Amino acid sequence: MPIVRTASDLQRNINEIYDVCERTKEPVYITRNGRSNLVVMDASAYEEQESIKRALYESEMRRYKALMQSEDEVVAGRTFTLDEARAARKQKRAS
Repeated sequence: MPIVRTASDLQRNINEIYDVCERTKEPVYITRNGRSNLVVMDASAYEEQESIKRALYESEMRRYKALMQSEDEVVAGRTFTLDEARAARKQKRAS
């Protein structure tokens, strides 16, 4: 369940909100006039989330590039059957 505090609470009890962020490593949603307005988060938890996002993005880009390379090879006619691949592997192992 998300941690929600009001903007007034942020102004009056900022040290408590710092402690909550640091202790829970969860974002604290700050509301103004009953609507979510701001999110406060521990810096180390934020950096960890950003690091995970970057790693995921890089992984997805590697997959995308491999798929694009595969598509280019199919278009260029550089394909072979499964039997041909197995034979090539077997020949490579024998060498």
